[in-house]
Amino acid sequence: MTNIRSHERPACEVCLRSGTTLVKKYTRGPWPVVACSACGFVYLGRVPDYEDLSVTLAWEKQHAEEKERRKKTNKLARFDALTRFRLKLGKLVDRARHKRAVVMSDRVLEIGCGGGTRIPPGPTPYGIEISKGLYERARPIFGARGGTVYHEPATTGIERFPESFFDSIIMRSYLEHEAQPRLILERAFARLKPGGKIVLRSPNYNSINRHIMGSEWCGFRFPDHVNYFTPRSLGALARSIGYEFRWKNWMSLFDDNLIVELRKPQQARNKQDLAHAESSAVP
Repeated sequence: MTNIRSHERPACEVCLRSGTTLVKKYTRGPWPVVACSACGFVYLGRVPDYEDLSVTLAWEKQHAEEKERRKKTNKLARFDALTRFRLKLGKLVDRARHKRAVVMSDRVLEIGCGGGTRIPPGPTPYGIEISKGLYERARPIFGARGGTVYHEPATTGIERFPESFFDSIIMRSYLEHEAQPRLILERAFARLKPGGKIVLRSPNYNSINRHIMGSEWCGFRFPDHVNYFTPRSLGALARSIGYEFRWKNWMSLFDDNLIVELRKPQQARNKQDLAHAESSAVP
């Protein structure tokens, strides 16, 4: 990991203020986990450059390496194994939720599509994937359905599309990897049609399992998980941009993930409305 190109994050992505406190118990090696001194958002203070996320830190490599590491070092592995049913159930519910949420006509974008697509049959699928290997696998799948997938960071890939182009966007297991979550959500907002929505899944830092597992919680993965959202922090970020925020799995006590829907209003709100929304908090 010493050859990984990286840079410091200048400010909190949620409240845009500088000043952090180191979260020592979760920091690993050269990758500091910090909490914003102003709003409490937890994130990685130093992040890899996009170039290394294409091959060196590609998702499929990091996933396999982290899985093997946990087998060797996780002292609570037995507890985790006994409760893995929560993840299988969560995946089934998540897939069903995606099928219901995605508009069954026109155009849908999947950011971080991996080697395939979760977009159900019907709409024309578009994708963005930073891993070179997964992009190569996904390209013929999207092409066969009349769509396309781009190999580049999502923050630039999304600019290939015109404004008000998509009915819905899928961000499943993506936003925790994005060092510029505000920028991608802003650019996604512009490219959604009025009334369009983002279906989003990301590790929930407020999960009960994180308190039980501590530093071995499955939501931690260094150095490519760079954001640790809670309902409050993700809601604040989304509302400050103009989205309507809906937390979809708030009754699930042991779900390690936060599943939300971000909807673009039919009509843009004024600055006063946005200021009020930004100050609102999810319980």
